[in-house]
Amino acid sequence: MPRRPSRKSPPPRAATRLSGLSRLLPVLRRSLIALRDLGIGLIVICVVSFLPTTLTQSWPEPARRALEITRDIRTLLFDVVRETAVGLGSGFSSGDAGDAAPARPKAESAAGWWPLDLRVFGASAVSDRPRPGIAGSFDEARALLLDTVYEDRRRTFFCSCRYDPRGRVDLEGCGLGKLVGSRRAERVEAAHVVPVSQLGGSRRCWRDPAAFPVCMGEAGTRLARSACCERVDPDFAAAYKDLHNLVPAVGAITAARSDHAWGELSSGQRLGDCPIRFDPILRRVQPPEGVRGDIARTFFYMRDTYGVRLSRQDVQLFKGWNNADPPDAREIERNRRIRRVQGRGNHYVEDERRL
Repeated sequence: MPRRPSRKSPPPRAATRLSGLSRLLPVLRRSLIALRDLGIGLIVICVVSFLPTTLTQSWPEPARRALEITRDIRTLLFDVVRETAVGLGSGFSSGDAGDAAPARPKAESAAGWWPLDLRVFGASAVSDRPRPGIAGSFDEARALLLDTVYEDRRRTFFCSCRYDPRGRVDLEGCGLGKLVGSRRAERVEAAHVVPVSQLGGSRRCWRDPAAFPVCMGEAGTRLARSACCERVDPDFAAAYKDLHNLVPAVGAITAARSDHAWGELSSGQRLGDCPIRFDPILRRVQPPEGVRGDIARTFFYMRDTYGVRLSRQDVQLFKGWNNADPPDAREIERNRRIRRVQGRGNHYVEDERRL
């Protein structure tokens, strides 16, 4: 009877490969399961973050703080998507052109190449509306704000502190006496209602100033992000110096506020008797009730004029503030003076209406 041929064993190298692959498969499977669970968790967080305020007002404080954290996570995720999309878009559209010094700097559009509307994820879009007559420099804008717009009403926006024509603040008279001796607290500043980081965050000049030779010094130093964007991006420069977005403020209040988002807080830190609250953990600032409508109308103006991004939650918050705090005589007169200087007013102040 003929002998059946024996089965050949694989060569040693092939056996090693099979053994390595068999060890790798469980690791790969566990990694995919972990990624799946992470994705599900992030989706759940995003869904929870959209719960309306009217539903969560009765929640206990720890639950409301947890909800705020989910909203921060959602904002971070959307920012990552937006930054990635904008970065890819600039790569596809301009290649290496950003490494060369442009003959005439142009404002870059944060969207346009992408087939979907990135504003859903918070991407700012360059507005096609005409630009107002903006001051030539920020120092000039500050002088116009303090010496023209607030010439006969020298009080700060958030704390109603008096200041003299030389910009010295009467801290004792507005409940901020404990800040006496602080050089920044004793001087009035021109503060941005919409934070500068929100004006520039989606722009390449803000993310990567080194990509622009005009933003680099001879010794390899580079300009600050705001200074770089002011130099190479006319859209940012106009938004940065627009008087509608500038208010007189105590320097210490501006420092404590940083670039935190506006919102409503059930607790938080205060500086003296000024009714503005800060929560550095949540990165939220609650303004005094008397200026909430002013802030809301400024954000809507900056959105319409410069494409500043507003989340759905921001829109709902600012609509509520606009309706609860309509324009008063002070705000209407401020808008009239800015229109006279810049040639353009804020129609949310001029055409008072509920939103």
